[in-house]
Amino acid sequence: MLEKMKISISELVHMFVGIGIMLFGRMLPAPSIIVDASEKMINMGFPQVDGGVLISITPVGMTVITLFVGVVYLWTTVDTMWPSFLGVILLGMSNYAPMPVVLKQFMGNPMVVMIFFLFIFAAILVKSNISTYLARWFMAHPKVQGRPWLFTASILLATYFVAFLEQVTACFLMLPVLFIVFEAVGFKKGDKYVTFMVTNVIIMALLSFASDPIKGGAFYLLANLQSLAGKATDLNVVPINLAAYLGFAFIISFTCIGVILLLMRFVFRVDVSPLEKIDMNAINKEELPPLSAAQKIIVGLFLFYAVWLLLPGIIGRDNLLGAFMAQNAMAGTMMVTFLACFIRVGGKPVADLHETGQAFSWRTFFLIATAFLLGGAMSGKGTNISIFMEYLLRDHLSGLGMTMLSVAVIILGIAITNFFNSVVAGLVLSPVLLAIANAFGFNAAPVLACFFYVVLIAAATPAGSPFGAILFDQPKWISKKDAAAHAVLMSGVVVAVLIVVGIPLANTIF
Repeated sequence: MLEKMKISISELVHMFVGIGIMLFGRMLPAPSIIVDASEKMINMGFPQVDGGVLISITPVGMTVITLFVGVVYLWTTVDTMWPSFLGVILLGMSNYAPMPVVLKQFMGNPMVVMIFFLFIFAAILVKSNISTYLARWFMAHPKVQGRPWLFTASILLATYFVAFLEQVTACFLMLPVLFIVFEAVGFKKGDKYVTFMVTNVIIMALLSFASDPIKGGAFYLLANLQSLAGKATDLNVVPINLAAYLGFAFIISFTCIGVILLLMRFVFRVDVSPLEKIDMNAINKEELPPLSAAQKIIVGLFLFYAVWLLLPGIIGRDNLLGAFMAQNAMAGTMMVTFLACFIRVGGKPVADLHETGQAFSWRTFFLIATAFLLGGAMSGKGTNISIFMEYLLRDHLSGLGMTMLSVAVIILGIAITNFFNSVVAGLVLSPVLLAIANAFGFNAAPVLACFFYVVLIAAATPAGSPFGAILFDQPKWISKKDAAAHAVLMSGVVVAVLIVVGIPLANTIF
């Protein structure tokens, strides 16, 4: 029976565990904590106990947590499609909200809609075959011929800088480049080089996401800090200078790239010999034709979208053009999709969505939509999860010195971000960390700079970010087990670099 269904015993066990968590985990006792009574807490309705107030995660909160944990477990061990649907179904059938409300939050989230059109444009890029040109350029470049480690470094650096244009699309642009190289030189799934490089392309996009103070994840966290400086005067917030943060992030990112290359070469001794045997005569036997008019237009649309996102950060948002583009940033993905369908070359649209639909990553899209839904539910009203975490952190981080607080915040950031949406986790915890730093008379800027960077490095589970979802959706080249293991390893590299280099650097710069 199991043989006919092609389900292994281990997969069946994982299914029972994951579904069991989703169905019965809510029956576990809810965690609670007693904190000092304050007028604010009493007015919020928390019961007074032993001279303090009792904060407990509500039954709704326990339902949401266990659904989320169960879905993440199934994503990581079994599949990335049906657990998403099961999570949405069970959330709609729970006491969290009626099904119509859940479905609206599931597919009506503006970020999910934006990602839907972003994935359409990514599919257009993939189908346009532009990655073949990039792959041939990398393989044929004279400076990397016979130098596999220089080739590897150039791929990582190119991904990091291309991702400054648009991080998610860069993954869909650069991963096919790698896959073409793998096939050309004979690498296969399971080879160390393949596993490391697929993981590291995602990590490079995340390093860029964490570095980009103009439009990336770092921008949202830095802008939120600016907002807190104006609103929460009691927190004594000093905004972080964007140029200083960018310099800090560049140093951390380049150090991480260097450490990753050294680990691959000298610690894990990754075999790169196939790259030394690239036969350029065979590769160049069939000369690539010049880019077609349609391909040039697609490249132009990609650059147009990048400018749409970048320009408000460059010219500022206090002018008509900058304000308009910033307010309509989410429309950028729909705009380039519209133009790709509207512009015609030779009587045909530049992009035929019937054809490009084959390259649309539905698994990744539904995974991201579900992660946004469940992550948003956990930070929503009626669960007490956010306020419980806030006071739990206050309790456990109190009494730490400046350096140890920074170390704790870095470790905390990398742990939390892989189970919550990374930007949401950063936004929720920023006021908490500010309050803790102020309570002990520390300069919060160095702590927050390290936290902002690390909280955006989310790839160890598919739930932390779209990048993690993309990594876990490459079954042809990397298994889920290897994706998780290597993402954890690379996240550890970022944490180590931040602790050793980042903390003293942040204290100097900020």
